[in-house]
Amino acid sequence: MVDRRVEVVAHLKALEDAAAPLVTFLQNANAVQELRADKQYNLQMLNDRYQIGPDQIEALYQYAKFQFECGNYSGAADYLYRYRALCTNSERSLNALWGKLAAEILMQNWDIALEELNRLKEIIDSKSFSSPLNQVQSRIWLMHWSLFIFFNHDNGRTQIIDLFNQDKYVTLTTKLKVSMFCY
Repeated sequence: MVDRRVEVVAHLKALEDAAAPLVTFLQNANAVQELRADKQYNLQMLNDRYQIGPDQIEALYQYAKFQFECGNYSGAADYLYRYRALCTNSERSLNALWGKLAAEILMQNWDIALEELNRLKEIIDSKSFSSPLNQVQSRIWLMHWSLFIFFNHDNGRTQIIDLFNQDKYVTLTTKLKVSMFCY
């Protein structure tokens, strides 16, 4: 265990060092105000003024993921939110959103988790996936994670019925019921 702890702490330190320029930038409220909705502008501005490039942005994702794995859900949620604002890779951004949703659920921030769930639902329903199976799997995962939120949110009972009765989700629940009885 002592050896493993040394290994984990060394990995944490390496991730902190790699993400440090971007984390320092994000902690400066005046600097953050320079960011715009245009991600390409932000990337160019970060590179020109602060020497922050794609490697540091990717390091922020890895750092956030490690924070999540260590149980620092608040830090992970914040870093994943900020990462998504800078990320230009749609798949990686989607993964960050799933991570942020999980972190908000684990912190029992039901209102924020519901916002993230709705954001994910919009992306899943509008995004073109590499295969229909991937989209179905994403919808099933969305339904799974939604249970944590809906059973704890004030309006959850109504919202679970609304979600599960939408055409795209009714067919999934029907198929799930059928497959459960076939086994």
